[in-house]
Amino acid sequence: MTGTQQRKRQPARRSQADRRELSQERILDAAEELFARRGYDGVTMREIATASGADTALLHYYFETKAGLFDAVVARRASLVNETRQASLEAYATSHAGRMTAEGVLRAYLEPTFRFMMSGDPGTLNYGALIAKLNSTAMGGDVDTTHTPFDPVVGRLVDLLADVRPEVPKADLYWYYHFVSGAISLSLAQTGRIDVLSAGLCRSDDFATILDRMVRVLGHGFAALVPQTGKAAVR
Repeated sequence: MTGTQQRKRQPARRSQADRRELSQERILDAAEELFARRGYDGVTMREIATASGADTALLHYYFETKAGLFDAVVARRASLVNETRQASLEAYATSHAGRMTAEGVLRAYLEPTFRFMMSGDPGTLNYGALIAKLNSTAMGGDVDTTHTPFDPVVGRLVDLLADVRPEVPKADLYWYYHFVSGAISLSLAQTGRIDVLSAGLCRSDDFATILDRMVRVLGHGFAALVPQTGKAAVR
């Protein structure tokens, strides 16, 4: 074998940018898993550094603070989730113009999320548990839990529900979303409590059944919202 052939067979060296990206991905993967299991306040930067095989100084170099790292973890998969949800909602609104139902809107909103969870990918499952904590936990003061990257899609969901029942006050539509969000968060958390309570009749990892029951129960519950009387609903 000639020297030229040997050189050709050697794998190409990764660029500095590629190595930086791989390093960041390892850190994000480790942080995602730890935040999902123990929450924001239960994890230190040193523990994330150890789990990712990186130096703590490198974490601070890339993300500056733990809050910055947490935000990066949330944002990493958010764009895909948002794009998929938005596309699903718009496709439903277009194909069912003038005849939308609460069940249909809910399924269009919920199905992409639960399809991700049904993939069984460990990173996706960790992300689901992390988002459940973000939705239901008051975290450290340096993390803003009142705003998330998902807010615009939530706004679109509420707008479509308003199209289904324009006589319902806007405040009640947001309360309705509040209850939907609670059901989503508990399901993504995969606590196993429903498994124990039902003596195995229900499983917290049965996302297909969770999706079906959530759409049916919460969809029918939408009919219980009371119209505003005396004047047009506030929009």
